[in-house]
Amino acid sequence: MPPTIANTAKGPIEYRLEGSGPTVMVLNGGHCSRESRLSHEQLTAQGFSVLTPSRPGYDDTPPDVGRTAQEAADALAALLDTLHIPEADVIGISAAGPTALAFAQRHPSRTRKLILESAVATDWDEQTKRRARVGFGRTEKVTWAAMHLMLRLFPTAMIKALLHDLTILDVDEVVKRMSPGDLDFIKRMIHTSRSGTGFMNDIEHHVDNLAAITQPVLVMYSPNDKTVSPKNAQRVGAEVTTCELYEVPSDTHLIWIGRSAGPVWQKRLSFLKS
Repeated sequence: MPPTIANTAKGPIEYRLEGSGPTVMVLNGGHCSRESRLSHEQLTAQGFSVLTPSRPGYDDTPPDVGRTAQEAADALAALLDTLHIPEADVIGISAAGPTALAFAQRHPSRTRKLILESAVATDWDEQTKRRARVGFGRTEKVTWAAMHLMLRLFPTAMIKALLHDLTILDVDEVVKRMSPGDLDFIKRMIHTSRSGTGFMNDIEHHVDNLAAITQPVLVMYSPNDKTVSPKNAQRVGAEVTTCELYEVPSDTHLIWIGRSAGPVWQKRLSFLKS
């Protein structure tokens, strides 16, 4: 179904709901718009419903629906109430990690299982915050317009520029190992990216007391991720007793493409179905 708006007790929330069966709520990462598709929608072919909300500040979900991770988590619970969904598996991707963790903390009866994929679990450092405010604050429309133009004119250069922030490895070597499908994935990701005001919320998110989480948790991460370093996964592994860490030998932050994409898909699916 196309995206629609739910009028919840916490305010309007844009969402997409596809498929039938147990619900998996997919929280897309920073800069993802309603058009961003990272492959999780394919869970509908495996007997799941996939609920993809636009987090506060993204698309047509107003930022004041939930500026903190905790407020955003409560808004997602209100969305489930409005849609009459009693519980869901939750997948938190990249910058959505704190919101996913807060949801599991604050709404344990609504959370069957939690999966974190290349997900933030620690505070952002001040230098990264400053860079984010410059590029994705008031000037975010200009930033993305320039990046979309660069993608059309110089696609390979634009991909390499992005990858400099996503991997600790040599970017030229990483690109050489990519298939045409991998490169198309990155092009689509850039083309559909917008930050709205949501990313300015994301960089301030903070979550304490992870030990309170008792649901089964799977954390998938890459040791080569420059954007979300392994310390994020390691924090969850150290504090959540029900956590399983799964190191993905991906070249980059993007664990959904490349040679590791198949194992990541199978690990996610087996965890959800177990």
